[in-house]
Amino acid sequence: MEFNQNTHDYSISKWGHNCEIIEVKDRGMSLRLTGWGKGLVNSDYIILKNGEDTTRYQLKKVRYESDPSDMWFADANFSPREAE
Repeated sequence: MEFNQNTHDYSISKWGHNCEIIEVKDRGMSLRLTGWGKGLVNSDYIILKNGEDTTRYQLKKVRYESDPSDMWFADANFSPREAE
């Protein structure tokens, strides 16, 4: 079974496209997130601001709210990008 994983860049916040960390677990290896935006699904990647740089996490569990429909909660695990 093949998965198509999209990458969502949340390193720059804007209206309708924002993400907040609500819990840090295991010294940053896992996060609990909340945000606004559409199109995130389990196994996708999310890019978050980390100081002057960015960090990639993989979404393990994404749950959208019914009202507002673009609000979501997610669990994510640290997933460093491969060296180029």
